[in-house]
Amino acid sequence: MNVLILNPPVDNVKIVREGRCMQRQEAWGTSWAPLTLAIVASILRDAGFIVSVKDCSNDDISFAQLKHIIQDFKPDLVIANTSTPSISGDLKIADLTQGIDKHIKTVFFGIHVTALAEEIFKENPNVELIVDGEPEYTLRDLALALRDAHPISQVKGLIYRANGKIVRNEKRPLIENLDELPYPAWDMVNINRYRLPITNRPFLLVLTGRGCPNSCSFCVAAVFYGKKTRIRSWRKIVDEIKYVREKYNVNDFLFWAENGIINKQHMHELSQGLAAEAPGLKWVCNGRVDIIDEELLKTMKRAGCWMIGYGIEAGTQRVLDLMKKNIKIDATEKAIRLTKKVGIEVTAHVIVGYPGETKDDILNTLKLLKRLDPHYIQVYCCVPFPGSILYEELKKLGWLQSSDWSMFEQNLSVINTPDLSCQEVNALRRKIISAFYLNPRKILKMLIRVRSIQECVSLLSFAKGYFSSWVHSRNS
Repeated sequence: MNVLILNPPVDNVKIVREGRCMQRQEAWGTSWAPLTLAIVASILRDAGFIVSVKDCSNDDISFAQLKHIIQDFKPDLVIANTSTPSISGDLKIADLTQGIDKHIKTVFFGIHVTALAEEIFKENPNVELIVDGEPEYTLRDLALALRDAHPISQVKGLIYRANGKIVRNEKRPLIENLDELPYPAWDMVNINRYRLPITNRPFLLVLTGRGCPNSCSFCVAAVFYGKKTRIRSWRKIVDEIKYVREKYNVNDFLFWAENGIINKQHMHELSQGLAAEAPGLKWVCNGRVDIIDEELLKTMKRAGCWMIGYGIEAGTQRVLDLMKKNIKIDATEKAIRLTKKVGIEVTAHVIVGYPGETKDDILNTLKLLKRLDPHYIQVYCCVPFPGSILYEELKKLGWLQSSDWSMFEQNLSVINTPDLSCQEVNALRRKIISAFYLNPRKILKMLIRVRSIQECVSLLSFAKGYFSSWVHSRNS
């Protein structure tokens, strides 16, 4: 039985589709390797299926080209990843496969289809199958059921159309032991296409944990991976990194988790293991500002950590409390000061346009960024993705300016509040980015870190793409 696993072709802009992350590629100047697709591919190959993986958006595969790929490969099952801003194009996969061969089964997974399954079934008659939440074992069991002619009604975590009705099977428990998951099948992915901006070094993602116990109202992570924290053992992570370094000659990694430093002891053990067994490694992760300390940061630095992304979100305590972020401004200041002190670069992530936020609040966020002086910033418009607490609240209030899902990406505001319009939020976002990155002192600092003519060219190319697409985007 043949199984095709894919990120669908681009219908509008290139979107990273990985768990809760649904942002355009230009946000970081690069695409991320499709970690979930590669893990699913490994699971299905181990189960005896003939598997092919296509990251169409990154490999510039059009719908017309994908049609020929499907005709040649003749899959029995097509697995399609989705995101909110790309959902219109993603769902065209069902139309495509049904137009080629009505016997092909197509299943969709992702946060958007999990949150709005009933709506999607009603709007697209060719959609038959949707995964409810965490995808790996549901996709495995669906493939086995189709191959062995067993009823799909027994597949936990599956939502499907049957006899004109929408059926929700029993909810699948989350994977308790992430060490069970096999290494990603990177051999089935064109890994040379995934490179860091500026340095152009190849990099891959490595799963370190899932789930987040926090209740930030804008976040959709719990829909997919739940609130219970599950962490891969440090031994398993170190072994995977050593294997990937040797087999694929990749030395840069993004540690993938809702919070990469959710457990200080685990991160300490992981860092010690990496320092001892994988010297020279380079990696980045995310983390909460209220967890780290100087000793841990030094241990991470020795293990090759060169950058941490912190969600500082806002520059006023009132807005942080509205977001239910459960952090304090002084914790943010301390964390960034310590991280810079030990020699680890900082990316500060902020959100603008949260309901209840004013223009003065956003300008205070800019003041905080100037005071903290992180190496990089990412400024997102507040987007109420389906599945978040915020989405349900704003639907009731009638504050959503657009019902076009392609507008639900983080460089565009879709929320009109009594305090700020969409247009005002977009303008304030651009103001923060321009004030930060176009500061002569910041430009000089970035140029000083450039180590070759090629890196300088790459930096200029990245900046051009960043400002033209991620900043100065449509209707902003």
